[in-house]
Amino acid sequence: MGEARHDISKMHYQLDRISFFSDGVFAIAITLLVIEFKVPIIHDATDTLLWDSLAHMGWKLLGFIISFFIVGYYWSVHHRIFGYVNNYTSRLIWLNLLFLFSVILLPFSSGLLGEYSSELALHIPYGIYVLNIVLTAIMNVVLWLYISNPQKKLLTHEISPERIRLGLYFSYVVPFIFLLSVGLPKSFSLVVVGLTTTVFIW
Repeated sequence: MGEARHDISKMHYQLDRISFFSDGVFAIAITLLVIEFKVPIIHDATDTLLWDSLAHMGWKLLGFIISFFIVGYYWSVHHRIFGYVNNYTSRLIWLNLLFLFSVILLPFSSGLLGEYSSELALHIPYGIYVLNIVLTAIMNVVLWLYISNPQKKLLTHEISPERIRLGLYFSYVVPFIFLLSVGLPKSFSLVVVGLTTTVFIW
């Protein structure tokens, strides 16, 4: 099927629709992350009971913080990538949707990890979370390679090979950190991933 061709005067409007929709998905993903937090309900509450209840949420809070910055990181990457875009194709729209699909899964995988974070013998929740991060990184790479390809004629200007490789490097680092953490004890891996990811993003 051939590409639908709109009037050139509507090109920027169509690109804005893609960007606004993408921003909305990222905003929803970040909002869904915090929904996992419920205010503790304690009958005959005391400071000690409340503190114990909040301390029990510690790992869930750490998972939220990591996921928040990861979603924010990929939003900033997406923002920079689409800053180069001056045209679009149907394939770009679908690749972008697949990337957004991986992003919108993060609240689920993060919530699953947070819910069972105190069960140190369980490996599936963390494994699913890591797979989600890897999927997001892969789709980010696919999107970047497609957009940066000069043959697709989507760019405001041609991007140097060095800049393309740098973009790939930044796409690979976060999932690489998570994959390395899989063999570590879960409580330790969350701390390591949290610190290294935050330092890298910063």
